[in-house]
Amino acid sequence: MRLSISLLFLAHSVNGFSNVDPQVKIGSSLQATTIEPPPLSPLTLWGEKYVNIRKLQEEVRSRPVPEFAPEISAKDLGLSTTAEQLEYFKSNAMELKKRMQSNGAVIFRDFELMKSSEGFQEMYAALGMKVCLDPLHSVSARPTVDGEKNSPVYEAVNKESRKNFFIGMHNEFVGTRAPRAAAFVCLKAAEEGGEFILVDGRKIFRDLSPELVEELYSRGIRYSVMELPFFGWIDNFPSVVQPLIMGFLKGAAEAAI
Repeated sequence: MRLSISLLFLAHSVNGFSNVDPQVKIGSSLQATTIEPPPLSPLTLWGEKYVNIRKLQEEVRSRPVPEFAPEISAKDLGLSTTAEQLEYFKSNAMELKKRMQSNGAVIFRDFELMKSSEGFQEMYAALGMKVCLDPLHSVSARPTVDGEKNSPVYEAVNKESRKNFFIGMHNEFVGTRAPRAAAFVCLKAAEEGGEFILVDGRKIFRDLSPELVEELYSRGIRYSVMELPFFGWIDNFPSVVQPLIMGFLKGAAEAAI
């Protein structure tokens, strides 16, 4: 799914975005959330290992396909003011969080409230969502929207060194830490492109071949991604030599991992 996004909540993750942790207390104002540093992103909770992953896939395939990422429009609801929109989130907080859980994600459109960082924070505070630090906090990969060190709203990774990198499908999960949910918002539209790609992991699990699912699960395969932006000096070598150098460096990196 590709979409030009107004605001998106992902359950069990995956622009500015705020990580949310249901176990942490948050203040209701921008000032309150920037005085004290938010807690670390919660540790990843791993479920029990399935004895028969093929059987589980068969059971999932036998069930009706759940709706994925329903859209909620402020215009359709007749919510024209930010006060009305904020009250909507307060009054429907539990229902909206249940939809996040059952539908994987909820997309909000046409809400004036979330067109500023302050309104964005008011929205998720009204929902009872709790902030935590970015899972990438330890490597400072994402700046905060307002520049404050302890702000709970982070920008997308926009480093110059990553302009040629395509960020593929991933969960908001780094090392041993993963927020229980994440909120994404577009505060400034991209000059070109900027679509947000969203994938239903449940559907991927349904559609994969049983043989591949069993092999991936039984072997415990996982992938690691690492960025090496400091190798720009390789471009100074003749093009015929560059693959040889990259091959050597790749082998050294794989050995280190």
